[in-house]
Amino acid sequence: MRADFGNDQVPHDQIVGTISPKIQQLIVLPTEKCNFRCTYCYEDFKIGKMPEVVQASIERFMDRRIPELSHFALHWFGGEPLVARNIVTRLSSYAHRLCEEFGISLSGSITTNAYLLEQSLFRELVSYRQRFFQITLDGCEEEHNAVRKLANGRGTFERIWSNLVATKKVEEEFTIQIRIHARRQNYMSLKALVRQLAQEFGRDGRYQLDFQHLRDLGGEGGKSIENGLSLTELRTLEVELREDYASAVNEFHGPPTLSQLTDESDLSGVGSEQPRHVEICYAAKPNSLLIRADGRIGKCTVALTDDRNTLGSINPDGTVSIDNRKLRPWIRGLSSLDLGELACPLVYMAEADLS
Repeated sequence: MRADFGNDQVPHDQIVGTISPKIQQLIVLPTEKCNFRCTYCYEDFKIGKMPEVVQASIERFMDRRIPELSHFALHWFGGEPLVARNIVTRLSSYAHRLCEEFGISLSGSITTNAYLLEQSLFRELVSYRQRFFQITLDGCEEEHNAVRKLANGRGTFERIWSNLVATKKVEEEFTIQIRIHARRQNYMSLKALVRQLAQEFGRDGRYQLDFQHLRDLGGEGGKSIENGLSLTELRTLEVELREDYASAVNEFHGPPTLSQLTDESDLSGVGSEQPRHVEICYAAKPNSLLIRADGRIGKCTVALTDDRNTLGSINPDGTVSIDNRKLRPWIRGLSSLDLGELACPLVYMAEADLS
C-alpha cells in the first residue's frame, strides 16, 4: 500500500532542479565490497573494486558534461566506498579540478561507515568539496556492536567514534549527518547515545542528527528485522530523543546564545500536522545516474539485484548507453506529480507489478 502523504508538498525549486539539463548528479559505487557485516544489510558484496577502464570512462563523462553545467554533484556509495579510497580521491579530485577550471559549482557527499575515515582523508575529501557525510550509529557501544560488526565479527563503535571526534579539528565547513537507527531493542541505548552526542558535538552546527527505523530493504539481512518500529512510532520516538538531546546540550554547554538558536533543538514539523516538504528521490530525477563498480548504470542504491535497476552502461569514451524503456518508470513521477511516486519510484513500480 502506498504511503499517505496527506497535505505534504513538493517545493517548486525541487522540480526545477530535477529536470534541469544544467545540473548533473552522479552516484558512484567505487566498490560493492564492504569491511562491515551489519546484520540487517541488504547487499551481497559480489562486485569488487571498480576497474581502471570504468574509472577512466567516468573521467571522460565528466570531461563531456561538466563544461555544459551550472552545477555538478558527485556522491559516493558502496559497499563501503572508503575500501576503495584511491578511487574516491582520484575521481573527487578530478571533478574538483574540472569544476574549478570551468567555474562550475560543485557539491559532494559520501555515505560511509567511517571506520576508515581518519582525519587526513577527511580533510582531503573536504578540500575536494566532498562536504556532506552520512555516518550511522545504532546506539551506544554495546548495542551498536551487536549489529554493526566488522567482517571478522569484531565491534566497530570505538573506531567510528574516534574518527568522528577527530573531524572536529578540521576548521573548514562540512556537514556530518549522524544517522541513528531505532529499533525496539535499543531504546535506552539511544537515550544514552543522544546525551553522548550532545556532550561531544552540541552547539557545533556541522553535526546533525537523522533518525531512521530499521526496516526490511531486501537481501538476507532484511530477513533479520522482525517487529520493527512503524513510521508513526519512529516519529514519536524522534520527538522524545530530540528533546533529550536539546536538554543535554543545555546541560553540557549552557543556554544557547541568540546566534545559536538553530536546527539542533528545532522540533518544528516533527509529528506536526503542518505541510511538510516531500524530498524527491534521487532515483526519480532524470539528471541523476547511479554508476556501479562494474560500469552498469542504474537509478537506485537499494534495488541492486533488481533487473529493472540495470538501465545500461557507461562507455569508454564517456558516453552512456541507456534503455529509455527501462528508464521511464523511474522518472514517471515528474509527469504524474504523484508524491508517492516522486518520493520512491521503486515502491510505485512494485505496486504496478502487483496490479
